Amino acid sequence: MNLPATQLYQLLAFHSLDPAAQQVTLMRHTAGDYPVQRYVGTRALTLYQSRQDHKHPVGSLVIGFFGHRPGHALLLGIWRVKEVMPAMQAIDAGRLQGSFDLHDERAGHWYHELDEIDVMADLRLKLEIRWGEPAVSWRRVLRQENNYPIALTSEPPVPFRALSSTSLIMAELRLAMQDVAWQQALGNVCGIYLITDEFTGQQYVGSASGACGVWQRWRDYASTGHGDNLELSRRLHEAPGCDSEFRFTLLEALPLGIEKSAAEARENYWKVALGSRRFGMNRNGAMHGAAFLTSDNNAVASHKQTSKGNT
Repeated sequence: MNLPATQLYQLLAFHSLDPAAQQVTLMRHTAGDYPVQRYVGTRALTLYQSRQDHKHPVGSLVIGFFGHRPGHALLLGIWRVKEVMPAMQAIDAGRLQGSFDLHDERAGHWYHELDEIDVMADLRLKLEIRWGEPAVSWRRVLRQENNYPIALTSEPPVPFRALSSTSLIMAELRLAMQDVAWQQALGNVCGIYLITDEFTGQQYVGSASGACGVWQRWRDYASTGHGDNLELSRRLHEAPGCDSEFRFTLLEALPLGIEKSAAEARENYWKVALGSRRFGMNRNGAMHGAAFLTSDNNAVASHKQTSKGNT
């Protein structure tokens, strides 16, 4: 893949985002208190950038970057400012629910309703710009005379290391599903996996024994957020965007083509070991009602037909 420009200003113009026609604000975030790079494509990241001390013009663009190394930054996304209001007014109206720093007194006084656009979405965490000095100047307005050289980083956004260390939050999972290395690794094994809701702490144990192994099942989760799992679907309906809190961990890799009964036996072992029936999302419980279904009922019939054993 080659870039059609060598400077950020030119690249935006190539994608019909003319910086001369609208203000373009660049923001370079570091890891700090919040691992923003792990929340690419989520509302949590949008809200993180929505509170600022400076009022951005309605209709202007905000481009977020992650400072992964000194003097450089990776693209996080591009947002358009739709509305501006005092931050406290936005909080009272519930506009910042799901934000990292809802009650952080250091956050800005102005709330910006941001709409993430899909322009250059395929370059998120791949496009690198040279930020230059001073690095402490994390917020800048892009001008034609600015020098922001761009390049594609050779490091994949979410490198595959090993099956034994596979644990991804949803944003990482969605990036990994686009990577051939992940497809080959997860597509060649069946397995038992754990989904943890990092907000509530509850867990769900499932198995993947379909023709394309773990990759097929996790691709469904990445695509829909719930993978036709009724409990996760209910949670997403009640709290849109909560899938950004889901973590996917491979507990045990199994041979591709393993008998469904053998995979289910290992699945049941892990449910007992982790207590996911008693305390998590693998059970019918009086405390939480019938929404907590057993794994045999967690996937809809259509999914069972296409991905046998993937519950």
